[in-house]
Amino acid sequence: MKTRLIIVEGLPGSGKSTLAKRIADCLQKNGKSVVCVDEGDINHPADYTDYDFPDFETERRLILEKWRKFVAGAKKDVVYVFNCIFLQNPMCETMMRFDMDEDSSKNYVIEIENIIKAMNPVIIYIDTPSVKETIDGVLSERGKDWLNAVIDYHLSQGYGKRNNLHGYDGYIKCLEERRLREINILKALTVNCFTVGRNVDLSTIKNIF
Repeated sequence: MKTRLIIVEGLPGSGKSTLAKRIADCLQKNGKSVVCVDEGDINHPADYTDYDFPDFETERRLILEKWRKFVAGAKKDVVYVFNCIFLQNPMCETMMRFDMDEDSSKNYVIEIENIIKAMNPVIIYIDTPSVKETIDGVLSERGKDWLNAVIDYHLSQGYGKRNNLHGYDGYIKCLEERRLREINILKALTVNCFTVGRNVDLSTIKNIF
């Protein structure tokens, strides 16, 4: 059974949006009907734009309901390509906001995994071992306002506060730990997961989707 859902994951600046679009274009050129959705899309079929949930249990319930609704209503002849909502969003919330441990994050991701299994999903993780290099590489494009916003998000909440992290260096430490946890979580999944480099040649991975 061919996949009906491809999700591209990775740290900020790793090239998720670019790779998702490249995959969607490749599928379309091969005659597939494709819906490619970026993070933050107000019409996202499996996500919310507002994550101001009062607590994790409320968030978990609503997010899982959203995933179930998406899977139930997904068109059988369409391949959906999503950017980062399977792993990045849960990790930002469970780890960064609510300061939950790795096992708790993993169990939550596995709950989502179990919902989407019917679509034979493929998770493509862009691994960028040098987090600092990755962030520095997108600073000129995204600017200081973006950097200040992500630093505030990561350091003003549960994980950053507990670990007394500050400024740019604290943000990098958050991402380095997140990367390690994400790689471990991917190893625990049973759906098809593939780790690639930032400048992956699509011809080398086309067979997986």
